[in-house]
Amino acid sequence: MKGGAELQRCLYAFAVRSLLPGVNRISSRLLYPKAGEDGLYTLADPDTVLSRLAEFVATAARLVAAGNLLPGPGASNIYNDFAFALPGDAKESYFELKFPLIAARLGDLAPLWEME
Repeated sequence: MKGGAELQRCLYAFAVRSLLPGVNRISSRLLYPKAGEDGLYTLADPDTVLSRLAEFVATAARLVAAGNLLPGPGASNIYNDFAFALPGDAKESYFELKFPLIAARLGDLAPLWEME
């Protein structure tokens, strides 16, 4: 899901699936008018993606219940709205030192961050 960047289309597909259970085929798209080609980006296989997303949500819930609520790969982004909750030296050394440990602890979620 490209580190969460692709979550929007997944949530659109999930909303349709939840609100319209009789619909057999779902097409979830984003339109970027200024993008090249037609600017229309379709979620390739909504059923498979939603199934995988449900697995990862269940895994995340288990990790949180076990007390493993740790920052993910996007935490070091300058636009992170929760940066105020990180240590003061997060930009200088915290992420460099802690991400290998965090990745090991949250290993079951790593495929979600890399999922296309």
